[in-house]
Amino acid sequence: MIHDCPRVDSRHRSRFQHHHNPAAEPSPAARSVGGLLSDIQSTIMQQPFTDSYSIIPGKELGRGKFAVVRKCVEKSSGHEYAAKFMRKRRKGKDCRTEIIHEIAVLEMATASTRVINLHQVYEMASEMVLVLEYAAGGEIFNQCVSDEAFSEEDVKRLMRQILEGVSFLHQNNVVHLDLKPQNILLTSSSPLGDIKIVDFGLSRMVSSQQELREIMGTPEYVAPEILSYEPISTATDMWSMGVLAYVMLTGLSPFLGEDKQETFLNISQLNVSYQEEELQQLDPAALSFIQMLLCKRPHTSEPQSSTTAAGDEEQEEPEGPVVEELIVMAAYTLGKCRQSSSSSLETEVLDGKKKPISKCFKFEEPFSKLQEIPGEFIY
Repeated sequence: MIHDCPRVDSRHRSRFQHHHNPAAEPSPAARSVGGLLSDIQSTIMQQPFTDSYSIIPGKELGRGKFAVVRKCVEKSSGHEYAAKFMRKRRKGKDCRTEIIHEIAVLEMATASTRVINLHQVYEMASEMVLVLEYAAGGEIFNQCVSDEAFSEEDVKRLMRQILEGVSFLHQNNVVHLDLKPQNILLTSSSPLGDIKIVDFGLSRMVSSQQELREIMGTPEYVAPEILSYEPISTATDMWSMGVLAYVMLTGLSPFLGEDKQETFLNISQLNVSYQEEELQQLDPAALSFIQMLLCKRPHTSEPQSSTTAAGDEEQEEPEGPVVEELIVMAAYTLGKCRQSSSSSLETEVLDGKKKPISKCFKFEEPFSKLQEIPGEFIY
């Protein structure tokens, strides 16, 4: 299902408008039809949620068609959490399976500091509650639409963190399928904190044994293969990363039309402008990064070790400009990268030997000016 996304006026668009990893393949018993996980480790609490948590009045953190997130406090510890209340029946359909999948993905991602942490799970007659880590800084969407947009230095740091989180998911053969500013939270807003990826309701497992085709996502961020009902891969997330980078750097939504149909047409025909004033003020390598991701057909390349690649680079050019890495997981596990095989951008961004991109994109200065690359619902 394609979700609506909060809209901002169109040219007020300004201010927002691998190969699979066999080791990470889940066992057949852990999977169900359609790329959904079915096994969870969390104990599902059956007692009333309010026995253990106090819901903070007026602290609704987000709302979607079938769920609402509220700020709450654990009575025993005094710690703050975000409680995601999810209806088990949606449009007459039992959706408990999808909720279990979301729980399983969150459990799998516990080892990643870039993914929101799951604390507890409750189940009542008509809904389930996921008690999640509270990210006090809110959505990065809020800053994208504010008068004080992210600086390039901020974008570079946050984008690196987002890619680290996405890379972790892709190593475990999970595609998010709804990466957008509303689903990236900040641990604090001032000073600007670190990111947390949230809302895995549309996420799916991808497998080399079975093609996955789904029509889902948020109109402005969906990849062309979603719209044409072609197989989904980790590269599908990387298209969304390209849109996200464009939005964070410029405050503009690159494919937004007057309605969904126009937006989908813009995506399908790759109608995106790189002549906007906001883009002209950016480092050329940042623009190249976006263009490499917003490529209609991902280019397959041989996988290689990012550690080895970085090491080779240091040995070959010890005196040269600083080479920084953006860990781009789409390429990483699938050996796929959103890069045109004939693109001249390859010579602008890759190292001198033009090694195939598989585990990382490399950028030489002046991208280092950006400093230190170290759904509808918000959760």
